[in-house]
Amino acid sequence: MFIRALPAIFLALVLAGCVVGQKGVAPRNPHASLPAASRLDPSQVDLVKAQNHFRNEDYGLAETYFRKAVERYPNNGDAWVGLAASYDRLRRFDLAERAYRVVVQKVGYTVTVHNNLGYHHYLRGNMTKARKHFDAAHEMEPKNPYILNNLKLVDAS
Repeated sequence: MFIRALPAIFLALVLAGCVVGQKGVAPRNPHASLPAASRLDPSQVDLVKAQNHFRNEDYGLAETYFRKAVERYPNNGDAWVGLAASYDRLRRFDLAERAYRVVVQKVGYTVTVHNNLGYHHYLRGNMTKARKHFDAAHEMEPKNPYILNNLKLVDAS
């Protein structure tokens, strides 16, 4: 049951990771929401650890576990998206771009991919490209609060 919920959990995590201004939220224990290892598919352990670290703004640790996940399971699109987002947060834009190229090959231009690419370009100061990706994400999910927030960020810049 938990394994089936992972894509939805990851989508929420990645989108939340792309929103600026979430300070004031108390950091959680990165292992608090980890299910018992015996109940997790071995392919998901690194991914769940990475997601927890990302959620807690431990981007270095998140990158480490996302990288392990893509090394073990190179076809896992969620792991690649998380790796790219972690590189963005660490300001390793060269590595983020490489990871996003793989993401697009693996999963295509989904709402999450457009939103994350928009945030990637926002962080780099390229508001034209950021707006293009946020607009594409907005067309796919017009009521998504994270995308709406990111569009406001671009408009304010």
